[in-house]
Amino acid sequence: MTYSPLIKQVFGTRAEKGPLFSFWTHFPQCDMDPEALAESSVENQKKFNLDFVKAAPNGMYTIEDYGVDVDFSEVPTGGVAKLVDTPFKTVSDWRKLEAIEPDAGALAREILSIRLMRQALPDVPIFFSSFSPMTTAAKLSGNRIREQLKDRDNAPLIHQALARIAATTQKTIAAAMEAGATGVFFAHQDTSRDLFSYDDFSEFVEPYDHEALLGAARAPFNILHIHGSSIRFKELLDYPVQAFNWHAWETTPSSSAGMLSSKRCVLSGIDRRSITENDIDALKSQVDASLAAADGLGDFILTPSCIVRAGFNEETVRQLSDYVHSFSFDN
Repeated sequence: MTYSPLIKQVFGTRAEKGPLFSFWTHFPQCDMDPEALAESSVENQKKFNLDFVKAAPNGMYTIEDYGVDVDFSEVPTGGVAKLVDTPFKTVSDWRKLEAIEPDAGALAREILSIRLMRQALPDVPIFFSSFSPMTTAAKLSGNRIREQLKDRDNAPLIHQALARIAATTQKTIAAAMEAGATGVFFAHQDTSRDLFSYDDFSEFVEPYDHEALLGAARAPFNILHIHGSSIRFKELLDYPVQAFNWHAWETTPSSSAGMLSSKRCVLSGIDRRSITENDIDALKSQVDASLAAADGLGDFILTPSCIVRAGFNEETVRQLSDYVHSFSFDN
């Protein structure tokens, strides 16, 4: 297996030695502080010899500046942040949603963290974490927007809200690129077929994703994370990204099938559950099988299917990283 010129350009000499590897997690004790978050991210990269860094903001950062109340108390023990209260409960509430600028509040905090990471890691690819506008709207409304879409009379107000969220997302991504990000890690939690009909996805989701991704239009390498099961993989193939990441061990398509159909780089190969279960033998088997399956199909970067929640055993990740980096293209 060898990498394409694009991968070698983006990832440098690391891509000439052997398979690339990374993983990402949350830092709940410090992710409200840009300096502390940057420091933890840099430490993580060096500790585990990661070939790139995915920024690790808290999962609710895109809605913090809209006046919500969020409970983060369960995140340090492997749980998730929960929306406690929001000003956007009804369709009419969308009228008061404004397009905010990324020069203050939580958005500015995350951009500063990118800038600090870039200063500390001048030669390591860094990807800014962003969310689909619909994902942000769902979080902002406590998922009420999905029910609201069933009444077509609500469409104008929902379009208005999504357009404003997309504009803010686009500006935030662009600011992160200016701060030193290599590209965007565009996380999408609304592609499962049981969440939206094909028509609703085509009208309310996809167009605003493309508007948001304009913020990274000049970036050399952007990643789409497709979260969940029963994903709309085929409908996402025209997204302007260079790589895909999805729950390949938990839903179709497989990593190799995804490579073949997308003709793009795939970030996959490692079952995140094996990390949290400290199953080293399973992880090594996954690396072996994934590299063998990907050989000759295109660019493949070994990563988990999704975020590894806080509380994992560091020694497990260290052994995984050492094993991946024991492979050499010279052999």
